[in-house]
Amino acid sequence: MYVPHLVHIAKTFWKYPTHAGHLVRNKIKSHHRYSWALKNPDKDGQVPPPLTYKLYLNQACDLRCPMCFLWGETGIYTSGDKVPVPRELDWKIIEKIFQQTSGQKPLFILSGGEPLLYSRFKHLAGLLKESRSCAYICTNGGHIDKHLDVIEGNPYLIFYISLDGTKETNALLRGRGVYDKVVNNIKKLKSLRPGPYVGIQFTLQPENVNVLYDTCREMVGLGVDWILINLRWNVSERQARDYEKQLQEDFGVKAWNQQGYVTASYAVDTKEFMVQCARIKAARWPIYISSYLRKPEDLDAYINDEYKNPYNNFCYKQWARMDVLSDGQVTPCMPYPDLRFDSLADKSIMEIWNGEPYRKFRQYRRKKSFSVCSKCDCLYLYDKERSRL
Repeated sequence: MYVPHLVHIAKTFWKYPTHAGHLVRNKIKSHHRYSWALKNPDKDGQVPPPLTYKLYLNQACDLRCPMCFLWGETGIYTSGDKVPVPRELDWKIIEKIFQQTSGQKPLFILSGGEPLLYSRFKHLAGLLKESRSCAYICTNGGHIDKHLDVIEGNPYLIFYISLDGTKETNALLRGRGVYDKVVNNIKKLKSLRPGPYVGIQFTLQPENVNVLYDTCREMVGLGVDWILINLRWNVSERQARDYEKQLQEDFGVKAWNQQGYVTASYAVDTKEFMVQCARIKAARWPIYISSYLRKPEDLDAYINDEYKNPYNNFCYKQWARMDVLSDGQVTPCMPYPDLRFDSLADKSIMEIWNGEPYRKFRQYRRKKSFSVCSKCDCLYLYDKERSRL
């Protein structure tokens, strides 16, 4: 967004050659996979193996951030008709994934809940190093100090740490004491030799838009390598009802995950956001600061158009990434895992990946989207503009 991407790639190669090499290879593979999906609409049951695996290691978390779709104010585990919290991902399934992807070096995204609370994280870190596969760890940053022994000397671990403002603002959104704890853990990561690549995920909220610049300045001062300005996943009541109806009519499935995203409004001050972005751009900090938005002014369309993504409607994620829930079930859409296509406890990766449910879903998704898709980050991450360097 503010440092040219190729400049960022060059600096990353110098500081983190393992991660940078993996990043470039994955970008090239993603471009080829995107082209393959477009050119082969009749082969949706013959898709090559996934390039990326997103693993929901658990859904336990020690924070109660109000905007969280799991544990927040409208979260599926804390409000309305509460659902039971599933167990953490069976270690046998993780071993199975690594056995069946041997030599492929896929990318992994480790999520939760809080992935660093996973009981066998140290063993998983060892598997990643042994297989020479990189993993993005999406963490609240509060438990990094418990794993420094397996982080140091492991260039395959990449940290994306959530912080949503300066100390006082972050306290409003994530709890008092969280900021200092996370900052101390970032300092510990940066003191390792060699240390891991560290990114910050800043979720844009009405409460923190006015401290975006100050937060970036503080993070740059800590020596982080990247900052992502995230957009909050939110849907209206109307979108949620339409999604429920669509899933019931077209798939015979009762939806419930959408309730974790329902909010009255996403009232971010768009003018203030543009001011903050202009200040960040003028600072010319030597790191990559990015957003899913191509231009700051596109935030208005994201907020005010319920059903339309401002750029893209083809989610080529369905041809590139497999999402595995903490109970071992595979879902085509991690943010809305109401649809599930068998379990890795019972079938192999490729049996599920090219099975009849996935094939039919890909065919469906080529023609139609869901009402909630416009607010899902997958349409931004898996956009044709992001399939290239």
